[in-house]
Amino acid sequence: MVKNINSIKSIIISGYIGFDNCGDEAILLAMIQEFSNYLPKEKIIVLSHNPCKTKKLYQVNSIHRLNPFLILSRMVQASIFVSGGGGLLQDVSGKGFSIFYYLSLLFLARLFHIPSVIYAQGIGPVEKPINRKLIKGVLSRVNLIMVRDEQSKIFLEELGIKKKLITVNADPSFILKEKEISEAIKMKYSLSDTQELSNKKMNIGMVIRNCKKVNQDYDHKIEQFAEIADHLIQKYQANLVFIPFQFHTDLPFIREIIKKMKLSTASCVEEELNPEQILSLISKFSVIIGMRFHSIIFATMMNKPFIAIDYDPKLGHFVYSLGIPELILNLNQLTIKMIDNKLKYISTNQKMIQSILYEKKEQFSKKAFNNCRQFYQSIIKEFT
Repeated sequence: MVKNINSIKSIIISGYIGFDNCGDEAILLAMIQEFSNYLPKEKIIVLSHNPCKTKKLYQVNSIHRLNPFLILSRMVQASIFVSGGGGLLQDVSGKGFSIFYYLSLLFLARLFHIPSVIYAQGIGPVEKPINRKLIKGVLSRVNLIMVRDEQSKIFLEELGIKKKLITVNADPSFILKEKEISEAIKMKYSLSDTQELSNKKMNIGMVIRNCKKVNQDYDHKIEQFAEIADHLIQKYQANLVFIPFQFHTDLPFIREIIKKMKLSTASCVEEELNPEQILSLISKFSVIIGMRFHSIIFATMMNKPFIAIDYDPKLGHFVYSLGIPELILNLNQLTIKMIDNKLKYISTNQKMIQSILYEKKEQFSKKAFNNCRQFYQSIIKEFT
């Protein structure tokens, strides 16, 4: 596809990188794997919260995401700027600065006349009118917009961004392959074999997180999660394992839940695993109960039934795109009875669910590869 890349000085990648969030790290890993098929890794520069760790993990160049002097110096020398993926342009989580930060980098690339790309992002929700105007103003001037879901495209079109700029593909992490976890980890968490849901005992993985909606009734939600965990162990004799997806953020939250539990058999993964290892870990479970967006993507990739605890529109959008909305449970509806109803549905329809997940995984994998294909066809060809 690319005959000569010597004229490309560097590609700068911006995202929510260096915060130990498995989903965002999975996106970056997938992007680097694809880009490095055509470009030496030393030409890839990642803006990261922890550049030393990012450089070590991916063997790319990395600078701090908030160092304006280094960013400016790299921008002057860069050939392409990539913003993505993940849900970078939204104003319902975080401290409210993310939209301004990510748009300012795109605006800076425009000032330096650097081709810029929105790479497989999920756009929105965006509530503030000023943020909507900023998104329209900046994204209307980028070279290529690739989003990971139809709702993002609809939102951008409603803002007045030209349709020809926008294509819908899939989350980049769908191209990743699992990397087998060690026997020691499998033994530690009793994951050597996977039990079916219809059996007396099963492996259940829980991927939960703190968020604004949890904080509104924090103590009650902690007790609620603890009661549900105890119930799963008692009723289903489950081997229950909590999996932190943003390690240093989720782990303290999970430990609070475990302290509130009456039963002491639940465990929590304490090893800091990379996305490919977490994919392998997910494959060892009978069912995943997940709040983190990429826990549901990973379950889909590993053909594992799940219950998606919907606290953010992106979870609902994704599960509806699979065609199995029966697997969604709103955070406000989180009760033992509702969990039992969902598990009963999964047990009764397991083969159908797994057939759907397998088919959708194949479709999304092809769309994920389209991200890189379009990127090269639209941007890289200018340098060849």
